[in-house]
Amino acid sequence: MYPVWEGFVLHSALIVALIAVAHVLFSHVTVAATWFNWWVERKALLEGKPYLTDYLKASALRLLMLAYTLGAMFGVGIWFSVTASNPRGISTLIHNFVFYWAAEWFWFIIDVFGIAVYYYTFGRVSPKTHARIALILALAASGTLAIIVGILGFKLTPGAWLQTGVSLDGFYNPSFWPMLFARFGLMFALTALYALLVAGSLPKDHPARKEVVPLAGRVGLVGLVVGVALVLFWYVPSLHDHAKTLLRLPQAIQPVFFVKMAVGVLATFLVLVLALVRPHLAARPLVAYAALALAFLGLFGAERTREVLRKPDIIYGYMASNQIRYTDLPARGLKAEEPLLNQEGVLKHLPFAVAPAALAAGMEAGGVDPVEAGRSLVALQCSSCHTVSQKTAFLGGMRPLAVMLARRGMTSKEQIRAYLEAIGGFPYMHPVVGTPEERDYMAAYLEQLVRQYYGQAEGGKR
Repeated sequence: MYPVWEGFVLHSALIVALIAVAHVLFSHVTVAATWFNWWVERKALLEGKPYLTDYLKASALRLLMLAYTLGAMFGVGIWFSVTASNPRGISTLIHNFVFYWAAEWFWFIIDVFGIAVYYYTFGRVSPKTHARIALILALAASGTLAIIVGILGFKLTPGAWLQTGVSLDGFYNPSFWPMLFARFGLMFALTALYALLVAGSLPKDHPARKEVVPLAGRVGLVGLVVGVALVLFWYVPSLHDHAKTLLRLPQAIQPVFFVKMAVGVLATFLVLVLALVRPHLAARPLVAYAALALAFLGLFGAERTREVLRKPDIIYGYMASNQIRYTDLPARGLKAEEPLLNQEGVLKHLPFAVAPAALAAGMEAGGVDPVEAGRSLVALQCSSCHTVSQKTAFLGGMRPLAVMLARRGMTSKEQIRAYLEAIGGFPYMHPVVGTPEERDYMAAYLEQLVRQYYGQAEGGKR
Protein backbone atom coordinates (compact mmCIF):
# COMPACT_ATOMS: atom_id res chain seq x y z
CA MET A 1 0.00 0.00 0.00
CA TYR A 2 1.10 3.55 -0.73
CA PRO A 3 0.79 6.68 1.45
CA VAL A 4 -2.71 8.13 1.55
CA TRP A 5 -3.57 11.60 0.28
CA GLU A 6 -6.34 12.31 2.76
CA GLY A 7 -7.54 15.65 1.48
CA PHE A 8 -8.90 18.36 3.74
CA VAL A 9 -11.35 21.15 2.91
CA LEU A 10 -10.43 20.74 -0.76
CA HIS A 11 -10.60 16.97 -1.01
CA SER A 12 -8.15 15.13 -3.24
CA ALA A 13 -11.00 13.82 -5.41
CA LEU A 14 -12.29 17.37 -5.94
CA ILE A 15 -8.84 18.61 -6.92
CA VAL A 16 -8.49 15.79 -9.43
CA ALA A 17 -11.98 16.53 -10.77
CA LEU A 18 -11.33 20.26 -11.28
CA ILE A 19 -8.05 19.60 -13.10
CA ALA A 20 -9.56 16.82 -15.21
CA VAL A 21 -12.66 18.79 -16.25
CA ALA A 22 -10.53 21.81 -17.21
CA HIS A 23 -8.42 19.48 -19.34
CA VAL A 24 -11.53 17.95 -20.91
CA LEU A 25 -12.89 21.39 -21.79
CA PHE A 26 -9.68 22.50 -23.50
CA SER A 27 -8.97 19.14 -25.16
CA HIS A 28 -12.51 18.74 -26.51
CA VAL A 29 -12.52 22.28 -27.86
CA THR A 30 -9.19 21.75 -29.59
CA VAL A 31 -10.13 18.42 -31.17
CA ALA A 32 -13.40 19.69 -32.62
CA ALA A 33 -11.87 23.08 -33.50
CA THR A 34 -9.34 21.38 -35.76
CA TRP A 35 -12.21 19.74 -37.69
CA PHE A 36 -14.24 22.95 -37.74
CA ASN A 37 -11.25 24.93 -39.00
CA TRP A 38 -10.58 22.32 -41.69
CA TRP A 39 -14.21 22.60 -42.81
CA VAL A 40 -14.05 26.42 -42.90
CA GLU A 41 -10.76 26.31 -44.80
CA ARG A 42 -12.20 23.85 -47.28
CA LYS A 43 -15.21 26.15 -47.65
CA ALA A 44 -12.94 29.12 -48.31
CA LEU A 45 -11.02 27.13 -50.92
CA LEU A 46 -13.99 25.65 -52.78
CA GLU A 47 -16.26 28.70 -52.65
CA GLY A 48 -13.59 31.31 -53.25
CA LYS A 49 -13.92 33.10 -49.89
CA PRO A 50 -10.37 34.10 -48.88
CA TYR A 51 -11.70 36.43 -46.18
CA LEU A 52 -12.45 33.35 -44.03
CA THR A 53 -8.68 33.06 -43.54
CA ASP A 54 -8.87 35.92 -41.05
CA TYR A 55 -11.10 33.81 -38.83
CA LEU A 56 -8.83 30.78 -39.25
CA LYS A 57 -5.75 32.76 -38.24
CA ALA A 58 -7.49 34.14 -35.16
CA SER A 59 -8.69 30.69 -34.20
CA ALA A 60 -5.32 28.99 -34.74
CA LEU A 61 -3.49 31.65 -32.73
CA ARG A 62 -5.79 31.15 -29.73
CA LEU A 63 -5.49 27.39 -30.00
CA LEU A 64 -1.70 27.66 -30.14
CA MET A 65 -1.30 30.18 -27.32
CA LEU A 66 -4.08 29.08 -24.97
CA ALA A 67 -5.95 25.86 -25.66
CA TYR A 68 -3.01 23.62 -26.50
CA THR A 69 -0.79 25.17 -23.83
CA LEU A 70 -3.31 25.08 -20.99
CA GLY A 71 -4.79 21.80 -22.15
CA ALA A 72 -1.37 20.15 -22.06
CA MET A 73 -0.59 21.65 -18.64
CA PHE A 74 -3.86 20.37 -17.20
CA GLY A 75 -3.10 17.00 -18.77
CA VAL A 76 0.19 16.85 -16.86
CA GLY A 77 -1.73 17.99 -13.78
CA ILE A 78 -4.03 14.98 -14.15
CA TRP A 79 -1.04 12.64 -14.07
CA PHE A 80 0.38 14.27 -10.94
CA SER A 81 -2.94 14.41 -9.09
CA VAL A 82 -4.20 10.91 -9.91
CA THR A 83 -0.79 9.41 -9.11
CA ALA A 84 -0.92 11.05 -5.68
CA SER A 85 -4.57 10.17 -5.01
CA ASN A 86 -4.64 6.59 -6.35
CA PRO A 87 -1.19 5.27 -7.27
CA ARG A 88 -2.24 1.61 -7.52
CA GLY A 89 -5.07 2.52 -9.88
CA ILE A 90 -2.87 4.54 -12.21
CA SER A 91 -0.21 1.80 -12.02
CA THR A 92 -2.80 -0.69 -13.32
CA LEU A 93 -3.61 1.59 -16.27
CA ILE A 94 0.06 2.08 -17.10
CA HIS A 95 0.92 -1.62 -16.97
CA ASN A 96 -2.20 -2.67 -18.87
CA PHE A 97 -2.07 0.04 -21.55
CA VAL A 98 1.60 1.03 -21.77
CA PHE A 99 1.74 0.75 -25.57
CA TYR A 100 -1.59 2.57 -25.90
CA TRP A 101 -0.18 5.47 -23.89
CA ALA A 102 2.86 5.45 -26.20
CA ALA A 103 0.54 5.64 -29.22
CA GLU A 104 -1.37 8.47 -27.58
CA TRP A 105 1.88 10.41 -27.13
CA PHE A 106 2.71 9.76 -30.79
CA TRP A 107 -0.54 11.40 -31.85
CA PHE A 108 -0.12 14.15 -29.28
CA ILE A 109 3.35 15.07 -30.56
CA ILE A 110 1.93 15.40 -34.08
CA ASP A 111 -0.89 17.45 -32.58
CA VAL A 112 1.35 19.89 -30.68
CA PHE A 113 3.80 20.42 -33.53
CA GLY A 114 0.93 20.42 -36.02
CA ILE A 115 -0.83 23.45 -34.55
CA ALA A 116 2.41 25.45 -34.76
CA VAL A 117 3.00 24.34 -38.34
CA TYR A 118 -0.63 25.10 -39.19
CA TYR A 119 -0.47 28.65 -37.83
CA TYR A 120 2.93 29.64 -39.19
CA THR A 121 2.32 28.31 -42.71
CA PHE A 122 -0.59 30.65 -43.47
CA GLY A 123 0.40 32.36 -46.72
CA ARG A 124 3.64 30.37 -46.95
CA VAL A 125 2.26 27.27 -48.66
CA SER A 126 -0.44 26.78 -51.24
CA PRO A 127 -4.08 26.81 -49.98
CA LYS A 128 -4.49 23.13 -50.88
CA THR A 129 -1.37 22.15 -48.94
CA HIS A 130 -2.50 24.20 -45.97
CA ALA A 131 -5.88 22.47 -46.00
CA ARG A 132 -4.08 19.11 -45.94
CA ILE A 133 -2.11 20.27 -42.88
CA ALA A 134 -5.42 21.13 -41.23
CA LEU A 135 -6.74 17.63 -41.98
CA ILE A 136 -3.61 15.96 -40.56
CA LEU A 137 -3.97 18.06 -37.42
CA ALA A 138 -7.62 17.05 -37.05
CA LEU A 139 -6.83 13.35 -37.50
CA ALA A 140 -4.01 13.47 -34.94
CA ALA A 141 -6.21 15.24 -32.40
CA SER A 142 -8.91 12.60 -32.94
CA GLY A 143 -6.33 9.84 -32.39
CA THR A 144 -5.45 11.16 -28.94
CA LEU A 145 -9.12 11.41 -28.05
CA ALA A 146 -9.92 7.86 -29.17
CA ILE A 147 -7.12 6.31 -27.09
CA ILE A 148 -8.02 8.25 -23.96
CA VAL A 149 -11.70 7.33 -24.38
CA GLY A 150 -10.78 3.65 -24.54
CA ILE A 151 -8.78 3.82 -21.32
CA LEU A 152 -11.38 5.93 -19.49
CA GLY A 153 -14.14 3.60 -20.60
CA PHE A 154 -12.14 0.62 -19.34
CA LYS A 155 -12.25 2.00 -15.80
CA LEU A 156 -16.05 2.00 -15.81
CA THR A 157 -16.83 -0.92 -18.13
CA PRO A 158 -13.82 -3.27 -18.33
CA GLY A 159 -16.04 -5.89 -19.99
CA ALA A 160 -14.36 -9.16 -21.03
CA TRP A 161 -11.01 -8.01 -19.59
CA LEU A 162 -12.19 -9.22 -16.18
CA GLN A 163 -12.20 -12.77 -17.60
CA THR A 164 -9.41 -12.66 -20.20
CA GLY A 165 -6.99 -10.06 -18.86
CA VAL A 166 -6.31 -9.07 -22.50
CA SER A 167 -5.68 -5.35 -22.88
CA LEU A 168 -7.54 -5.15 -26.20
CA ASP A 169 -10.66 -6.50 -24.48
CA GLY A 170 -10.31 -3.74 -21.92
CA PHE A 171 -9.72 -1.04 -24.51
CA TYR A 172 -12.60 -2.00 -26.81
CA ASN A 173 -14.92 -2.21 -23.84
CA PRO A 174 -18.76 -2.04 -23.98
CA SER A 175 -18.86 1.75 -23.60
CA PHE A 176 -15.99 2.59 -25.98
CA TRP A 177 -17.93 3.32 -29.17
CA PRO A 178 -20.92 5.01 -27.47
CA MET A 179 -18.62 7.24 -25.43
CA LEU A 180 -16.40 8.08 -28.41
CA PHE A 181 -19.24 9.19 -30.70
CA ALA A 182 -21.13 10.95 -27.92
CA ARG A 183 -18.03 12.96 -27.02
CA PHE A 184 -17.48 13.83 -30.67
CA GLY A 185 -20.99 15.24 -30.87
CA LEU A 186 -20.83 17.20 -27.63
CA MET A 187 -17.38 18.61 -28.28
CA PHE A 188 -18.66 20.24 -31.49
CA ALA A 189 -21.19 22.07 -29.33
CA LEU A 190 -18.33 23.33 -27.13
CA THR A 191 -16.28 24.29 -30.18
CA ALA A 192 -19.21 26.23 -31.59
CA LEU A 193 -19.15 28.41 -28.46
CA TYR A 194 -15.41 28.87 -28.96
CA ALA A 195 -16.02 29.80 -32.60
CA LEU A 196 -18.48 32.47 -31.50
CA LEU A 197 -15.83 33.89 -29.20
CA VAL A 198 -13.20 33.97 -31.96
CA ALA A 199 -15.59 35.40 -34.54
CA GLY A 200 -16.60 38.09 -32.05
CA SER A 201 -12.99 39.31 -31.99
CA LEU A 202 -13.22 40.26 -35.67
CA PRO A 203 -14.55 43.67 -36.74
CA LYS A 204 -18.35 43.86 -36.68
CA ASP A 205 -18.60 44.38 -40.43
CA HIS A 206 -16.14 41.62 -41.30
CA PRO A 207 -17.72 39.13 -43.73
CA ALA A 208 -16.05 36.17 -41.96
CA ARG A 209 -17.82 37.10 -38.73
CA LYS A 210 -21.19 37.20 -40.46
CA GLU A 211 -20.61 33.79 -42.05
CA VAL A 212 -18.90 31.87 -39.22
CA VAL A 213 -21.39 32.75 -36.45
CA PRO A 214 -24.46 31.09 -38.04
CA LEU A 215 -22.30 28.22 -39.30
CA ALA A 216 -21.09 27.62 -35.74
CA GLY A 217 -24.68 27.74 -34.54
CA ARG A 218 -25.75 25.03 -37.00
CA VAL A 219 -22.76 22.78 -36.34
CA GLY A 220 -23.07 23.21 -32.58
CA LEU A 221 -26.77 22.47 -32.46
CA VAL A 222 -26.36 19.30 -34.50
CA GLY A 223 -23.49 18.22 -32.26
CA LEU A 224 -25.45 18.98 -29.09
CA VAL A 225 -28.59 17.12 -30.17
CA VAL A 226 -26.65 14.13 -31.50
CA GLY A 227 -24.38 14.01 -28.45
CA VAL A 228 -27.20 14.14 -25.90
CA ALA A 229 -29.17 11.53 -27.86
CA LEU A 230 -26.18 9.19 -27.98
CA VAL A 231 -25.62 9.56 -24.25
CA LEU A 232 -29.24 8.78 -23.41
CA PHE A 233 -29.97 6.05 -25.95
CA TRP A 234 -26.59 4.37 -26.54
CA TYR A 235 -24.08 5.21 -23.80
CA VAL A 236 -26.33 4.74 -20.76
CA PRO A 237 -27.77 1.42 -22.08
CA SER A 238 -24.19 0.17 -22.61
CA LEU A 239 -23.44 0.47 -18.88
CA HIS A 240 -23.56 -2.49 -16.54
CA ASP A 241 -26.44 -3.00 -14.10
CA HIS A 242 -24.47 -1.68 -11.13
CA ALA A 243 -23.93 1.69 -12.81
CA LYS A 244 -27.61 1.90 -13.76
CA THR A 245 -28.54 1.19 -10.14
CA LEU A 246 -26.30 4.02 -8.91
CA LEU A 247 -27.91 6.42 -11.38
CA ARG A 248 -31.16 6.00 -9.45
CA LEU A 249 -29.61 6.42 -5.99
CA PRO A 250 -29.35 9.99 -4.64
CA GLN A 251 -26.94 8.68 -1.99
CA ALA A 252 -24.49 7.96 -4.81
CA ILE A 253 -25.34 10.40 -7.62
CA GLN A 254 -26.15 13.77 -6.10
CA PRO A 255 -29.15 15.47 -7.76
CA VAL A 256 -27.08 18.65 -8.09
CA PHE A 257 -24.97 16.84 -10.73
CA PHE A 258 -28.04 16.50 -12.95
CA VAL A 259 -28.92 20.16 -12.33
CA LYS A 260 -25.46 21.25 -13.45
CA MET A 261 -25.69 19.12 -16.59
CA ALA A 262 -29.14 20.50 -17.42
CA VAL A 263 -27.98 24.11 -16.93
CA GLY A 264 -24.93 23.56 -19.13
CA VAL A 265 -26.91 21.89 -21.93
CA LEU A 266 -29.69 24.49 -21.81
CA ALA A 267 -27.31 27.45 -21.83
CA THR A 268 -25.37 25.98 -24.75
CA PHE A 269 -28.57 25.30 -26.67
CA LEU A 270 -29.93 28.83 -26.18
CA VAL A 271 -26.71 30.54 -27.22
CA LEU A 272 -26.40 28.36 -30.33
CA VAL A 273 -30.00 29.14 -31.28
CA LEU A 274 -29.18 32.81 -30.72
CA ALA A 275 -26.30 32.42 -33.20
CA LEU A 276 -28.87 31.47 -35.84
CA VAL A 277 -31.57 34.04 -35.15
CA ARG A 278 -29.50 36.97 -33.78
CA PRO A 279 -25.89 36.44 -34.92
CA HIS A 280 -24.77 39.90 -33.83
CA LEU A 281 -25.83 39.19 -30.23
CA ALA A 282 -24.31 35.71 -30.05
CA ALA A 283 -20.94 37.04 -31.24
CA ARG A 284 -20.60 39.35 -28.25
CA PRO A 285 -17.65 38.17 -26.09
CA LEU A 286 -19.66 38.41 -22.86
CA VAL A 287 -22.29 36.01 -24.22
CA ALA A 288 -19.69 33.51 -25.44
CA TYR A 289 -17.71 33.63 -22.20
CA ALA A 290 -20.85 33.16 -20.09
CA ALA A 291 -21.93 30.22 -22.25
CA LEU A 292 -18.52 28.57 -21.95
CA ALA A 293 -18.58 29.03 -18.16
CA LEU A 294 -22.00 27.37 -17.92
CA ALA A 295 -20.86 24.65 -20.31
CA PHE A 296 -17.93 24.01 -17.95
CA LEU A 297 -20.43 23.68 -15.11
CA GLY A 298 -22.43 21.15 -17.10
CA LEU A 299 -19.28 19.30 -18.08
CA PHE A 300 -18.25 19.14 -14.42
CA GLY A 301 -21.58 17.57 -13.50
CA ALA A 302 -21.34 15.05 -16.35
CA GLU A 303 -17.75 14.01 -15.63
CA ARG A 304 -18.43 13.71 -11.89
CA THR A 305 -21.46 11.55 -12.62
CA ARG A 306 -19.41 9.27 -14.87
CA GLU A 307 -16.73 8.94 -12.20
CA VAL A 308 -19.25 8.16 -9.46
CA LEU A 309 -20.85 5.41 -11.56
CA ARG A 310 -17.79 3.28 -10.76
CA LYS A 311 -18.36 3.46 -7.02
CA PRO A 312 -17.07 1.85 -4.94
CA ASP A 313 -14.32 1.03 -7.44
CA ILE A 314 -11.61 2.91 -9.28
CA ILE A 315 -11.64 0.11 -11.88
CA TYR A 316 -15.05 -1.52 -11.79
CA GLY A 317 -15.06 -5.13 -10.70
CA TYR A 318 -11.31 -5.18 -10.06
CA MET A 319 -9.95 -2.53 -7.69
CA ALA A 320 -11.76 -0.44 -5.11
CA SER A 321 -11.36 3.32 -4.77
CA ASN A 322 -9.25 2.68 -1.67
CA GLN A 323 -6.81 0.66 -3.84
CA ILE A 324 -7.75 -2.75 -2.36
CA ARG A 325 -8.54 -5.64 -4.73
CA TYR A 326 -11.80 -7.28 -3.77
CA THR A 327 -12.00 -9.77 -6.67
CA ASP A 328 -9.77 -12.37 -8.30
CA LEU A 329 -8.30 -11.94 -11.78
CA PRO A 330 -7.17 -15.49 -12.67
CA ALA A 331 -6.05 -14.51 -16.17
CA ARG A 332 -3.39 -12.26 -14.63
CA GLY A 333 -2.63 -14.55 -11.68
CA LEU A 334 -4.05 -12.05 -9.18
CA LYS A 335 -6.12 -12.86 -6.13
CA ALA A 336 -8.50 -10.77 -4.07
CA GLU A 337 -6.78 -9.11 -1.11
CA GLU A 338 -9.81 -8.96 1.18
CA PRO A 339 -9.45 -12.50 2.66
CA LEU A 340 -5.75 -11.97 3.44
CA LEU A 341 -6.36 -8.55 5.01
CA ASN A 342 -9.22 -9.89 7.10
CA GLN A 343 -7.00 -12.70 8.35
CA GLU A 344 -3.66 -10.97 8.87
CA GLY A 345 -4.81 -7.39 9.30
CA VAL A 346 -4.43 -4.25 7.22
CA LEU A 347 -1.78 -2.58 9.36
CA LYS A 348 0.64 -5.40 8.71
CA HIS A 349 0.47 -4.61 5.00
CA LEU A 350 0.42 -0.83 5.39
CA PRO A 351 4.09 0.21 5.74
CA PHE A 352 3.21 3.90 5.90
CA ALA A 353 0.81 3.51 8.83
CA VAL A 354 1.74 4.81 12.26
CA ALA A 355 3.94 2.26 14.07
CA PRO A 356 2.83 -0.86 12.14
CA ALA A 357 5.77 -2.88 13.47
CA ALA A 358 4.72 -2.10 17.01
CA LEU A 359 1.39 -3.81 16.38
CA ALA A 360 3.04 -7.19 16.94
CA ALA A 361 3.80 -6.20 20.54
CA GLY A 362 0.08 -6.15 21.24
CA MET A 363 -2.21 -3.64 22.90
CA GLU A 364 -1.41 -4.92 26.37
CA ALA A 365 2.26 -4.04 25.88
CA GLY A 366 1.40 -0.50 24.90
CA GLY A 367 2.61 -1.02 21.35
CA VAL A 368 -0.35 0.59 19.61
CA ASP A 369 -2.44 3.66 20.23
CA PRO A 370 -5.91 2.44 19.15
CA VAL A 371 -7.05 5.90 18.05
CA GLU A 372 -3.91 6.53 16.00
CA ALA A 373 -4.10 3.08 14.46
CA GLY A 374 -7.77 3.71 13.69
CA ARG A 375 -6.87 6.99 12.00
CA SER A 376 -4.49 5.18 9.63
CA LEU A 377 -7.10 2.53 8.85
CA VAL A 378 -9.88 5.05 8.25
CA ALA A 379 -7.61 7.17 6.06
CA LEU A 380 -6.73 4.16 3.93
CA GLN A 381 -10.22 2.73 3.54
CA CYS A 382 -12.41 5.84 3.58
CA SER A 383 -10.50 8.95 2.49
CA SER A 384 -10.92 8.32 -1.25
CA CYS A 385 -14.60 9.28 -0.85
CA HIS A 386 -14.78 11.11 2.50
CA THR A 387 -13.01 13.79 4.49
CA VAL A 388 -11.67 11.95 7.54
CA SER A 389 -9.32 14.47 9.14
CA GLN A 390 -9.77 15.53 12.75
CA LYS A 391 -8.49 19.03 12.02
CA THR A 392 -11.23 19.82 9.53
CA ALA A 393 -14.19 17.88 10.90
CA PHE A 394 -16.16 21.08 11.33
CA LEU A 395 -14.88 22.83 8.21
CA GLY A 396 -16.50 20.27 5.97
CA GLY A 397 -14.95 18.78 2.86
CA MET A 398 -16.28 15.95 0.75
CA ARG A 399 -18.90 13.84 2.53
CA PRO A 400 -17.17 14.39 5.92
CA LEU A 401 -17.47 11.28 8.09
CA ALA A 402 -17.86 13.26 11.32
CA VAL A 403 -20.90 15.11 9.97
CA MET A 404 -22.47 11.99 8.47
CA LEU A 405 -22.14 9.94 11.65
CA ALA A 406 -23.34 12.79 13.85
CA ARG A 407 -26.47 13.33 11.73
CA ARG A 408 -27.29 9.63 12.03
CA GLY A 409 -26.92 9.71 15.80
CA MET A 410 -23.91 7.40 15.82
CA THR A 411 -21.84 8.89 18.60
CA SER A 412 -20.59 5.90 20.59
CA LYS A 413 -17.92 3.38 19.71
CA GLU A 414 -20.44 0.55 19.86
CA GLN A 415 -22.86 2.24 17.44
CA ILE A 416 -20.08 3.07 15.01
CA ARG A 417 -18.66 -0.46 15.26
CA ALA A 418 -22.05 -1.92 14.32
CA TYR A 419 -22.30 0.52 11.41
CA LEU A 420 -18.89 -0.57 10.09
CA GLU A 421 -20.11 -4.17 10.00
CA ALA A 422 -23.19 -3.14 7.99
CA ILE A 423 -21.35 -1.16 5.31
CA GLY A 424 -21.04 -4.12 2.93
CA GLY A 425 -24.80 -4.00 2.36
CA PHE A 426 -24.61 -0.71 0.44
CA PRO A 427 -24.14 -0.95 -3.36
CA TYR A 428 -21.81 2.06 -3.40
CA MET A 429 -19.44 0.86 -0.63
CA HIS A 430 -17.26 -2.21 -0.17
CA PRO A 431 -17.18 -4.00 3.21
CA VAL A 432 -14.63 -2.75 5.72
CA VAL A 433 -11.59 -5.03 5.75
CA GLY A 434 -9.28 -5.95 8.60
CA THR A 435 -9.32 -7.98 11.78
CA PRO A 436 -11.97 -7.46 14.47
CA GLU A 437 -9.38 -5.56 16.52
CA GLU A 438 -8.72 -3.21 13.61
CA ARG A 439 -12.44 -2.51 13.30
CA ASP A 440 -12.35 -1.60 16.98
CA TYR A 441 -9.50 0.81 16.25
CA MET A 442 -11.50 2.42 13.48
CA ALA A 443 -14.54 2.79 15.73
CA ALA A 444 -12.40 4.36 18.45
CA TYR A 445 -11.01 6.95 16.04
CA LEU A 446 -14.40 7.75 14.53
CA GLU A 447 -15.91 8.14 18.00
CA GLN A 448 -13.25 10.74 18.80
CA LEU A 449 -13.86 12.40 15.43
CA VAL A 450 -17.59 12.74 16.11
CA ARG A 451 -16.97 14.12 19.60
CA GLN A 452 -14.58 16.67 18.20
CA TYR A 453 -17.19 17.66 15.62
CA TYR A 454 -19.77 18.23 18.36
CA GLY A 455 -17.23 20.26 20.33
CA GLN A 456 -16.45 22.46 17.33
CA ALA A 457 -20.14 22.86 16.56
CA GLU A 458 -20.88 23.97 20.10
CA GLY A 459 -17.93 26.33 20.01
CA GLY A 460 -19.19 27.79 16.77
CA LYS A 461 -22.60 28.47 18.29
CA ARG A 462 -21.04 30.33 21.16
